[in-house]
Amino acid sequence: MNSTFRKQVSTAAANEMGVRNRVLAGLVAAEYKHIVSKLERVTLTAGQALYKADQKIEAVYFPEDAVVAMIDRMQDGRTVEVGIIGREGIVGINVLLGGAITADEAIVQISGDATRMSADVLRKETHFGRPLQQLLLGYARTFLAVISQSVACSQHHGIEQRLSRLLLTLKDYTGSREIPLDQASVAGLLGVRRAGVSVAASRLQDQGVLTYRRGFIRVVDRRALEDKSCECRQFIQSQYAQFQRIVCSRSKQGARGRSALTWQ
Repeated sequence: MNSTFRKQVSTAAANEMGVRNRVLAGLVAAEYKHIVSKLERVTLTAGQALYKADQKIEAVYFPEDAVVAMIDRMQDGRTVEVGIIGREGIVGINVLLGGAITADEAIVQISGDATRMSADVLRKETHFGRPLQQLLLGYARTFLAVISQSVACSQHHGIEQRLSRLLLTLKDYTGSREIPLDQASVAGLLGVRRAGVSVAASRLQDQGVLTYRRGFIRVVDRRALEDKSCECRQFIQSQYAQFQRIVCSRSKQGARGRSALTWQ
């Protein structure tokens, strides 16, 4: 693995931070102890490409406070986001499904920490019936539903609705009113021209919903932004809520014993 992003974490620091990825949090203590030596804490930076299209997947990532977008790129260079992954999931789910190559790009949108595991190790750790496999299959089903809804959204909802949904999603991940995102990045995620994003953002700013400056968009009125968003937000939230209930039922069992575990 590339050691550039490696961050050694002391036992005390690991105890304080706990397990922040929800898939890993769903493992009971004994199961987590089994894989913790195979995990590596890394820092991801905005704009970093974890995978490029048609590239072999060497490692998978369990985001903590980093946020990653899966991007489809056309031959003419146009792009569109087909799924956003944060602390609820894993980047590189194709490995679980038997794939070694990714058809999409995985681009970091929000800088932050993640946990990395070798793709070969993940294959070994997801034998039939293993707890990690069960959790990841549950997430895979959820993420496929989210991708399907995102495709429908891009075809049937307007730029303002989709922009509102995107901003709410990123705000939920960051926990901040101010999102480090410029209009060019938004256009690439939504698969539209930058001029269309500028018009939609200006309209929302005139209505007092948000403000923006170079490189940042600030949510001023969350409730108004929710009213502007499309129905897809509620659908996607419900999918993740169902998955989260599965994780919570397991994480309650696994809360004991993890505090003594250390990161590699």
